[in-house]
This record gives sequence, structure tokens and C-alpha cells, in this order.
Amino acid sequence: MKTRIYIDGYNLYYGCLKGSSFKWLDVLSLFESRVLPSVTALVGGHRLTPVLDPLAVKFFTAPILERVAKADDSVQCQERYHAALNKHQSGRLEIIKGYYSL
Repeated sequence: MKTRIYIDGYNLYYGCLKGSSFKWLDVLSLFESRVLPSVTALVGGHRLTPVLDPLAVKFFTAPILERVAKADDSVQCQERYHAALNKHQSGRLEIIKGYYSL
């Protein structure tokens, strides 16, 4: 069963990660080890399991604006996180950058 994963970076951070110790979450590993194994479907008596194609994970985000950042290092931390995701999950995860609106 071909599967795609769409992640809203803003809601992931503010809804789950802010204030936690998981700010360097490997989102692809989370889905592969915890979420996808719990998803199954039966079609014609056959059990289907999710399969991720290359670049099936889309991470939507927007660069933090320095003038509204809560901490002095927010912009740099976000850039390092995105760079780490790109390097660690190269070819498997696509970061799609939009813009931050006040």
C-alpha cells in the first residue's frame, strides 16, 4: 500500500515538541518504527502494509523570522534541524519551505 506522509512543521513543533526534550525528533524514524506498523488494511482477504517510496515524506515548514523568535538561537537551531534531517534522511524526506506570516 503506497503511503505518503505530510508533516506540518509548525503544528508538530507547537503542538508536540515545544517544551519537550524531543526537539531533534527524527520524524521519518518515528513513522517507520511506530506509526506505519500500526496501519493495516485488508483487501480481498490480503493484509496490506504501508510502503514509503523515496521522497514520500513531505515536511512543510517556514523559516523563523528573527524579529519574532523567542530565543536568540531560534533561527540557527531551526536551520541546524532542517540540515540534520536533510543529511540523515537524504532522498527520503523533502523539506518544503513556505513563509512565515505575522
